[in-house]
Amino acid sequence: NNQIIMEIILKLIHYLSIFLAGGIGVGGAVIQSMYAKANKIPEPHLSKAFKVLAIIGLLSIIALWISGLTLVNLIYGSFSIHWAFHMKLFGALIVLAASAFGNFHLYTSANHQTAPNPILMKRIASIGRIGLIVALLGAAIAFN
Repeated sequence: NNQIIMEIILKLIHYLSIFLAGGIGVGGAVIQSMYAKANKIPEPHLSKAFKVLAIIGLLSIIALWISGLTLVNLIYGSFSIHWAFHMKLFGALIVLAASAFGNFHLYTSANHQTAPNPILMKRIASIGRIGLIVALLGAAIAFN
């Protein structure tokens, strides 16, 4: 059945995107935390790597949205699923906004050849983590 094959492909994309975005989020946070505790600035090549990872993370989140919305339409036919599903979407929107804003700030800083604002970046990361918790809690409730 074509719908089952499409569902499997979309779920695979969705799960791989979760894995990729999550790994980048955790790995980046650990490395940045270590630099902050050592009161050091990452070397230029590592700063470039952070920018690449930020873009990959944002693209993963966008892939999550596209695959997720397509899956909802394919499986349920509408967004009238469960109140917690809307909570999940709200949390995911927070994650997307935080990632997009963080990427924009990194891009702007790079263009002005200035270091990203560490306080702003820390707040963006915290907001993104809150969004992630809201999204995961919503998913756990909605798909129980």
